[in-house]
Amino acid sequence: MPSERSARRSLRSSSCARSSGAPAEGELQAGDVFVSIGGAAARDSTAIRTAIQGVTPGDTVEVVVERSGAQVTTHPDTGKADDGRTVLGIVLGVDYKLPFSVKIDVGNVGGPSAGLMFSLGIYDKLTDGALTGGSVIAGTGTIDEKGSVGPIGGIAQKMVGAREGGATFFLAPADNCAEAAGREPSGLQVVKVSTFDDALAAVTAIGKGNTSGLPHC
Repeated sequence: MPSERSARRSLRSSSCARSSGAPAEGELQAGDVFVSIGGAAARDSTAIRTAIQGVTPGDTVEVVVERSGAQVTTHPDTGKADDGRTVLGIVLGVDYKLPFSVKIDVGNVGGPSAGLMFSLGIYDKLTDGALTGGSVIAGTGTIDEKGSVGPIGGIAQKMVGAREGGATFFLAPADNCAEAAGREPSGLQVVKVSTFDDALAAVTAIGKGNTSGLPHC
């Protein structure tokens, strides 16, 4: 069974043209992987956006990308967004490179609100033992590449559905706590989480029966 360390993933940020006539058209291609912008390392979306804002709108900038296994130097023009930001006119995507294959049968689940629980489920599969200790734990929340848990809509209805499904604990994004407080159904303990690590610690504690110190909404 892979350890927590070996389960860590690497990621790349790639580009795709948003539309014809975009400033970067003819230079950047779908699937390009950013290496640097204007000489500054740009290996993730935050670094890419930061580097672009250092360029004056309308100027040409040197962008090094990985394309078909080789590094290519491009010189796209930049443009100016309605709010004054410098843009290339591309949509960034994230390409995750994992040391294993992950397949999730989501059934009728749609949208990003199951991200946290999918993450916990994958972690549980990749590590020894069972996290829940037999407890029925539900939850909701988006998750980003840094492990931050984001808010969702309809938390009151989700809590009711979780309780009807047999859950006794519910992981709720911290940003939803104001909406969730006082609306939880009887028999459901709502646990506040802000990060994946918060959620993992909570599930681990619940699995061990150590629930007295759990943070509540």
